[in-house]
Amino acid sequence: MPRSGSRRQAILDAGALLMQQRGFVGTTVEDVTDQLDLTKAAFYYYVENKEQLLFQISTQTLALADTSIAAIERSGDAPDRKLARMVDSFVRLVAERPAFFTVYFQEKGHLGANHLKSVTRIERKIAAALERVLREGMAGGAFRTADPAVAAFGILGMCFWVYKWFRPAGRSTVDEISALFQALALHGVAAGE
Repeated sequence: MPRSGSRRQAILDAGALLMQQRGFVGTTVEDVTDQLDLTKAAFYYYVENKEQLLFQISTQTLALADTSIAAIERSGDAPDRKLARMVDSFVRLVAERPAFFTVYFQEKGHLGANHLKSVTRIERKIAAALERVLREGMAGGAFRTADPAVAAFGILGMCFWVYKWFRPAGRSTVDEISALFQALALHGVAAGE
């Protein structure tokens, strides 16, 4: 029998895949338990209900991004290097976990008010870290002066939209997409252009 962490993760993985295919409304707890050959009692041991499943998928998705971005922001790298690393991190996270990001972006409207407030707080934390890096680059003259919040949202939108169109067997690899997006972000904010 799997350890509780791996059983819980299996439930989140199955839930994310099913919700990616069928949406939140079209996915039932029974769909998830059937997918895993799990009893409903076992499901409810790990997850309180379907909305809680969506919340756990959402928070896990955002926590991965938050952890990565916070570490990059704290690094001693120059702002342009931090920005490039953040873009790379966003692109790779989305490409490696498309079901989780699809569910998060398309289904978060089904979260209850408290859960939505919780995920919005993490979203804001991620955007604020990127915004601070942009401000740092602007203050040092490496980046053009612009509204850092607007620039941050533009970069986030570019990176997170990958969930809509990236396919592992598609015409571009994750490395190629990351390199292009880093260049677009860096050239877009570079001073003197």
